[in-house]
Amino acid sequence: MPANRRYEMLAWANESENNYIIEDDYDSEFRLKGKPLPPLFSLDIFGKVIYMNTFSKSLASTIRISYMILPEKLANLFYEKLSFYSCTVSTFEQYTLASFISNGFFEKHINRMRLHYGRKRARIIEKIKKYFNDNECKIIENDSGLHFILEFNTSLTDEQFKEILASKGILISSISDFEMNKTSQSSHQFILNYSSIDMEKLNSALKKLREALI
Repeated sequence: MPANRRYEMLAWANESENNYIIEDDYDSEFRLKGKPLPPLFSLDIFGKVIYMNTFSKSLASTIRISYMILPEKLANLFYEKLSFYSCTVSTFEQYTLASFISNGFFEKHINRMRLHYGRKRARIIEKIKKYFNDNECKIIENDSGLHFILEFNTSLTDEQFKEILASKGILISSISDFEMNKTSQSSHQFILNYSSIDMEKLNSALKKLREALI
């Protein structure tokens, strides 16, 4: 998000006592080009941003550890109203993770995974370009996260395209699935999460995508 847009959002949050921004920064560690973007929380001087992140993407989903950083005012309110809730993550796992971070192992792990995902992303994009030309499929990247967007040139609606792919054993989400006002039913843009893609099955999957467009 451009810097001016970030500051516009922070200015909006400061317009009312009841305005807050919840920032879910779950895959910010995996920025593949350039320096990591600072979160809104680091730019907030008014105490209007609630920052949330998780280790499910960066380490393992099985450890089930996430965290939330509250502005001071909300932190005090949280301890006053909700401190009776017990944490579901064991103390042992919390101390283990804290040691893993403080000894520099987490940073080393992120650097290795960033290199791994960067190479995997490049191979997948190279494969896609072999099956589709620029007029048939546009790759929309943002150089961050473990996904990118594919925009197909097709007369099929998003639902029709997904149904054809589902019949071929491919499940995929479209951008229109996440629209709140549903003004556009067919953006022809689909989200490809590449972190768990089986590279041995990629060629077969791309052939099925190709067949769905015909």
